[in-house]
Amino acid sequence: MEVIAIIPARYGSTRLPGKPLLSLAGRPLILHVLDRAKEIKSVNRVLVATDDDRIIKSVTEYGGEAVMTPTELASGSDRVGWVAKSLSCEIVVNLQGDEPLIDTVAIDRAISVLQNDKSQMVATLGYPIKKENLWKNVNVVKVIADENYQAIYFSRQPIPYFRDGKFKMLPRLYQHLGVYIFRKNFLMEYLDWKPSMLEQAEKLEQLRILERGYDIKVIETDSPSFGVDTSEDLLRVEQLLKQKG
Repeated sequence: MEVIAIIPARYGSTRLPGKPLLSLAGRPLILHVLDRAKEIKSVNRVLVATDDDRIIKSVTEYGGEAVMTPTELASGSDRVGWVAKSLSCEIVVNLQGDEPLIDTVAIDRAISVLQNDKSQMVATLGYPIKKENLWKNVNVVKVIADENYQAIYFSRQPIPYFRDGKFKMLPRLYQHLGVYIFRKNFLMEYLDWKPSMLEQAEKLEQLRILERGYDIKVIETDSPSFGVDTSEDLLRVEQLLKQKG
């Protein structure tokens, strides 16, 4: 079963312009993510989907594979889908271009879920929420799953609501990590749907899938992933990379 990982890398980030090419421990951020993607054992091919010649040049000079996509694509998923539609594969991994610390072992587990269960269309990752400040942080997307580890809901708000006012660690309450493992045919169908009501309210595109009545399997990871959205994030991730050697 052919599995392809596609890394969307848009140059014009609002908060960090040129983010994929920012230096992280001496190399552009996108190259760290590319290396990480190549560690996913189930993946047969890795591509970077971008809208900028400078990113193409950086990736190809490094020996990677990059594809130019239209600038006007609305989201990372649209960029991934634009590339995937012309590829021969059964599973597509949408790996964010600003996640150089993502748990590749957990991604392999998510891929195996789709390989072994033909009814499962999409899977993602979650890290257990253990601290109240993380649960309250509206910049952290939360997901709560049922006993079969299928997502019940995603939100930026603290979920669930604790009526007694005391935060408790709950099984299957996670910080959502923005990695998606799609069955290719489902990804093509999903991208044709109009944005849903809850998606527009929360600004979370995965809610489009839940509102259509499909399951999203949540695979638990033992290690958090820190994305790079600000210059402070860049420094923090650099320190973590140095600690890992």
